[in-house]
Amino acid sequence: MQKTSNAEQIEKRAKGRRIWRRIGIWMLLILLFFAMAYGANNRIEVTKYTYETDALSVSFNGFRIVHLTDLHNKVFAEENEALLREVRALEPDIIVLTGDFIDASNHTNVEDALLFMRQIPEVAPTYYVYGNHEHYLSKEVLSSFEEKIKEYGVHFLYNETVQIESQTGQTLSLIGLDDLSLQANILKTLADEAPDDFQILLAHEPQYLRTYYAETGVDLVFSGHAHAGQWRIPFTHQGLYAPDQGILPEFTDGVYTEGDTTMYLSRGLGNSGFPLRLFNHPEIVCVTLQTVSADPS
Repeated sequence: MQKTSNAEQIEKRAKGRRIWRRIGIWMLLILLFFAMAYGANNRIEVTKYTYETDALSVSFNGFRIVHLTDLHNKVFAEENEALLREVRALEPDIIVLTGDFIDASNHTNVEDALLFMRQIPEVAPTYYVYGNHEHYLSKEVLSSFEEKIKEYGVHFLYNETVQIESQTGQTLSLIGLDDLSLQANILKTLADEAPDDFQILLAHEPQYLRTYYAETGVDLVFSGHAHAGQWRIPFTHQGLYAPDQGILPEFTDGVYTEGDTTMYLSRGLGNSGFPLRLFNHPEIVCVTLQTVSADPS
């Protein structure tokens, strides 16, 4: 009888150890998941590209464009210092913003967006178009926001074109297309009337590259919106879901070429209604223009 009791006790202790081992493994996995998720949502990556062209004056050789998008009210470190430090280090000639800097889902904070808009023009001339989330706000809120960012020095573009000058006075055209105008015929008119042959388009949503943007003949497009598919399959550029594209979206991040048009699609910086990125770090995109005539090779 005693032997049976001892065997039961041994089995009971062994069972307890197995339970605690499982608990320990699950706790470790949960901690690893949260550590990975924290990094995927807070560690900023900088992606650098070089765009070669023979359509620009040599004075634009080395001209640097920093692209930021989809901040969604996120603040990196205290008062955005982590984000600003990365942008300053790139020494941009201009900064382009392609929308959704206010989030209009479950954590709307206009003041956080205004904080960023007050800071970023101090780094370099900044050009901004609205995404879909800005348009979810009331007209009163959006009008007040627009007035303030203009006071801060942000160049807000609403279906309009501005000329960007090199240090020696040559120009290229920067077209800002509002998110509500993406399927209208406005871009063709803007591109046809642009004063320069070389044209850069700021447009929030990427899925119109083939059916719209490339047809107008613009040279470069900067876009966001897709958040790289939010959760990405490891070691690939394939995201799981993007707004307006659905499951396994085609346009997630990176470089896409259609005809003579090249699109740089950023993973963006923040999150919206779904609060978590996975295998998908916040991204700053930096594109350096290289004129072919200036290439020593």
